[in-house]
Amino acid sequence: MNAQDEEILRLRAQIAQLQQERESEYETAPLKRKRSAALIARWAAAVVLILVTAVLALSAVPAMYLRAQVLDTERYIATVAPLAADPVVQREIADKVTDQVVAAVDVEKTTRDALAELTVALPRVAPVLVGLAPAIAEQFKTLVHTAVTNYVATPQFNDLWIQVNRAAHQGVVNLAKGKTDGIARIDESGAVTISTKEIIARVKERLVERGVGIAARIPETDARITLFQSPELARAAQAINTLDSAAPLLVGLSVVTAFGAIAVAPRGGRRRATISVGLAIAAAMALLALALAIGRGIYLNVVPPEAVSPAAAQSLIDTLVLPLKVNFRLVFVLGLLVAIVAFLGGQSRAATQLRTGVARAGDALTGKFGGGNAKPWQRSLARYRRILEAAILGVAVLVLIFWQEPTAGVAIWTAIIAGLLILIVEIVCRPAIAPQSSSPGADPYGL
Repeated sequence: MNAQDEEILRLRAQIAQLQQERESEYETAPLKRKRSAALIARWAAAVVLILVTAVLALSAVPAMYLRAQVLDTERYIATVAPLAADPVVQREIADKVTDQVVAAVDVEKTTRDALAELTVALPRVAPVLVGLAPAIAEQFKTLVHTAVTNYVATPQFNDLWIQVNRAAHQGVVNLAKGKTDGIARIDESGAVTISTKEIIARVKERLVERGVGIAARIPETDARITLFQSPELARAAQAINTLDSAAPLLVGLSVVTAFGAIAVAPRGGRRRATISVGLAIAAAMALLALALAIGRGIYLNVVPPEAVSPAAAQSLIDTLVLPLKVNFRLVFVLGLLVAIVAFLGGQSRAATQLRTGVARAGDALTGKFGGGNAKPWQRSLARYRRILEAAILGVAVLVLIFWQEPTAGVAIWTAIIAGLLILIVEIVCRPAIAPQSSSPGADPYGL
């Protein structure tokens, strides 16, 4: 056989091989397309569940705030109680109560009538006496304002503030249930008001004790001052009631959809799905914080100054929504922590380099680079280190669950302490881990 025949045979063999490969591709193409379609479908389902998780988180956090803060009497009282010592609120109450007392007594008219009677016996000084009425009325107003200002700085006012705000809270609950009675009311304009009847009565007693005789003419009145006012509040009863009832369900669904997104993600992509879930939750909290800031500005612009002064309105609304801000920050931090932990455990270059650096730092701290230096207790600890690390994470989660009012700071410090404990476990176990990691195909730093 000459060289030409050999070349022909070689070409025929190549042609046969190409035909065989082509036939094999035709046979496997449907399977590849099926696998590709399944991969796309699983990622699509994961993305949908991630978006649903973010939307549910947008509703769950405000709903839990309404349920646990706005509609829970004791927590509401704990939130607004410090306002009794707020100078802005004290000044607002002093101004409003003073105006109510002066309007109820009409000191200027009463004084003018009394002075007019005196002028009958002293006609020459009539103009002088009658002209004193405005000055006496202003002096009375000053006395009342001073008395109210002094009263709102006493412990007795603090107790009364808690009492009237407990009633005001009942008004909010009544709103959700469609009722409008009690000491606190919510009228058609959306004003949450409290009665100043008790404050006026206490101030009247103080003035009478000081010898201000005209104070005895202060009548019993059911005057009110406004705490909050928004036209939307009067129309929000059904929404408040619905969110209150749905709050636990929304939280549960958020958790289910978050884990569902991770579960339906393709193998090898679940870590990426976990990162996406954490970032989606954090983004949802950022949007809520932005919406709250915008809503706060709108509220302060629409509240009537004659109902609540701008300074008092700002102090009141900031105090009431402070727990909601704390919840935003807490969930935002938790979302970021989930994303960061999932990222650091991945196979990206940055994550691998960081883990390698930590492992080398552990080697440097222990001063041991070989398995021969590992002590028996280190080998035993290394065997169960994953269980120990899982227990540390479990304790951290329980701390956040059972902490009475966890904040973003609590979440951050809990994560830092848990991370340091896990790092200590890894460093202590390092001498026993290093020889295993040197086997072919293993992570050279065993993390």
